[in-house]
Amino acid sequence: MYTKKIDWKEYQKMTDELAVKIKNSNEFFDGIYGIPRGGLPLAVSLSHILQLPILLYPTINSLVVDDISETGLTLTSHKNKKIACLFSTTWTTVKPDFYISTKDDENCWLIFPWEKESIEIQGGYV
Repeated sequence: MYTKKIDWKEYQKMTDELAVKIKNSNEFFDGIYGIPRGGLPLAVSLSHILQLPILLYPTINSLVVDDISETGLTLTSHKNKKIACLFSTTWTTVKPDFYISTKDDENCWLIFPWEKESIEIQGGYV
């Protein structure tokens, strides 16, 4: 297992790009619901850019956001909503409607700017 660190500059670039994709979709959203924990920073950023409120719970017309759709497990209960992520994977069961990059290597662990440098994964540290 190896890590790839996403710094704040790369995060902001990806977030701006994601916001453009969402705006260009002409979809109507009444707010943004961020999946706790990884989706919350992205939800706040997109809330400011798209001028949409942060929602405590998803609604019928909410945009659900997360940092990555790795396996799809976290997003499974939101499949009937529009979903935005910075990253998706080739093996996820829930493909986001909007995303910027694809993670192709299952042995790569992405570390976002708001996360600790090393994290524990199944008893070991990355």
